[in-house]
Amino acid sequence: MDKAFNGRYVFFVCGLAIVLSACSHPSAPAKPTTAASRVDAKSLIISVADVIRIANFADLTPQTMADLRQPSAGNMNAPGPCRAVGNSVFTFAGGWTQFRGVSYSGTTDDLEPGGMAPIDQVSQAVAVYPNDGAARVALDQLATSLTQCAALHDSAYDFALERPDPATLRLSSVGWSHQYHVKSSVLMSIGVLGLEPADEIAGAVLQAISDRID
Repeated sequence: MDKAFNGRYVFFVCGLAIVLSACSHPSAPAKPTTAASRVDAKSLIISVADVIRIANFADLTPQTMADLRQPSAGNMNAPGPCRAVGNSVFTFAGGWTQFRGVSYSGTTDDLEPGGMAPIDQVSQAVAVYPNDGAARVALDQLATSLTQCAALHDSAYDFALERPDPATLRLSSVGWSHQYHVKSSVLMSIGVLGLEPADEIAGAVLQAISDRID
């Protein structure tokens, strides 16, 4: 399996898990502090129109089943630490007070071998924690899981992991990028599949969310 298909497959499986989890029962969120209660997770999500502008790809549309109020179950067939890749219960530490996740997707006209149309996708998820410290603990736990996943050298999870600053994690591979960032009491997650430059698009959406947080 080549790296380009590999990256698409892993990202697609993570996205499918998000959709399937929409039918699961929500977990009870923690009680927010006064500061955290002023943050509205829904208001942090970037609209499809703005993402279309950022990605310069007009065919993105919202996935109704991927409009979530809790993290997905994730890919349970993945190696333990690799279950944290994407937006799942393994990505976000417990104790969040609000959660919102959405996904916009489309297809291109170019066909892959076998006649399968490539899927282009931008996913967003934000988790609001009771305080800044809890959000940073969540990011640190995620960093540990992703580091352990990368160390496995599993062919299905072939990505480069960077931590350019204490508040940011970046995963990148051929054809996809996933970035995580903490600001205040919010842990945000952005994934880009099939659209280029994936790293720049993910970074721009991440910055747009970050700009909405005081």
